[in-house]
Amino acid sequence: MPYSGVGRVVVLGAGVAGLMAARVLAEHYDEVVLVDRDELPERAEHRRFVPQSHHAHGLLASGRQVMIRLFPGLSAELDAAGAITTGSNDPEMGDRSIFVVRGGTTIRIPVWWTGGFCASRVLIEHAIRARVREIPNVTVRERTLVTGLLTGENGRRVTGVRTLDGDVGADLVVDATGRRSRLPEWLERIGYRPPKESVVHSDVRYASLVALPDPSFNPEWMIVLAAQATRGSTVGGVVLRVENGLLHISLGSTGRRNPIPSDIDELRAFADRMTAPVTAEALRRSEPIGPVRTYHVRTNVRRYYERMDAMPSGLVAIGDAASASNPVYGQGMSVAALGADALGRLLAAEGGVPGPGFERRAARAVAAVSSGAWRLALTEDLRYGCRTEGARTPWTARFDAGYRDRLERAASLDPEVAAAFNDVLNLNRPPAALGSPAVARRVLRPLRDRNPGPLSATVLAVLGVS
Repeated sequence: MPYSGVGRVVVLGAGVAGLMAARVLAEHYDEVVLVDRDELPERAEHRRFVPQSHHAHGLLASGRQVMIRLFPGLSAELDAAGAITTGSNDPEMGDRSIFVVRGGTTIRIPVWWTGGFCASRVLIEHAIRARVREIPNVTVRERTLVTGLLTGENGRRVTGVRTLDGDVGADLVVDATGRRSRLPEWLERIGYRPPKESVVHSDVRYASLVALPDPSFNPEWMIVLAAQATRGSTVGGVVLRVENGLLHISLGSTGRRNPIPSDIDELRAFADRMTAPVTAEALRRSEPIGPVRTYHVRTNVRRYYERMDAMPSGLVAIGDAASASNPVYGQGMSVAALGADALGRLLAAEGGVPGPGFERRAARAVAAVSSGAWRLALTEDLRYGCRTEGARTPWTARFDAGYRDRLERAASLDPEVAAAFNDVLNLNRPPAALGSPAVARRVLRPLRDRNPGPLSATVLAVLGVS
């Protein structure tokens, strides 16, 4: 992996965003210092300061494509660790599908359309962390708390970070510390107005568990998303097959004040009442192998670093530090990978040596790959009445809701619409692609005039189609 060698970069945060950034930046800098306040485990384990890792995470096709390109052989490694991958021809994959369930509508997306794999966040993060540790010019500094930014004499350039263990100099600082990023506060301290923000008050509450399914439990699905009992419900579920034959089950509510039960018997009763039968069945036909974990996300934030009137050089934010949408949509790991890849491609285009104005170009590149995910999440949040503030919500996001309902119904019956929907959900194409003439014609056709194609008997029964 050749690199051009233009100094030192410090990456803040050793989650997926930071690890992916370290990988691409190692091609262009003499030294990459990866800093995290956590102790980083040697195995696929949860970390103290990442409580959200106990909840179901999805890796979209777009994020997977970046990961396997930057880490050749990653799929085989995950397969060896017990994950289910399409590349391994795992019999567990079979002809199972992803089910997107919203009330009486079930969209069936064949797993092979996504080319993905089924694994927990901790396993994916462990696999790429082990790879990053092997890169010769990457140094990992764990148990290191960053407290602020260093600047040059005129304050126009970030020259490193302050930590409790001393200052660390850098030619570039990349913030990958996630949705709780303190970068806006640090910018104010050095005399800059922080970026404008869009805030969505989604008030998401989770209850999650990992469970071992009954040996006789052999459903058609590999992944279940949304899993709402009724259209418009603010409660849904996610069920993922992960490594070693386990199920990762998360129930979540948006905009509700009452938490979801954390007792397993109460949780099963709650699922029977509030979620689609497919999720309730998964809970009934599996036994937890650990406690029910709860988590609460009050707000989602997009920070417009690309629009700042004045910004110091030597500083870039990626991943959730720049745009943290509602986690129930499973976009985080993929947006992190796409953002790091955009940063790498920009550096490559500039010959590996950042020129004047690089930081603003980097902010725009990161925003370009995250804006589609934010738009998709925002459109869904608005459907559930979530309050927004800050930068103005695009009128198109509000307009989309009615068309989206029609599109989902069409996708449940029309494989071509389902394929287009799948491409957008996986961030391979922008949301605007769903309004293209070719897709819109199929969406707006009478719903009875459809050829369900390869839809399963289960889905057809749910839809009442004979």
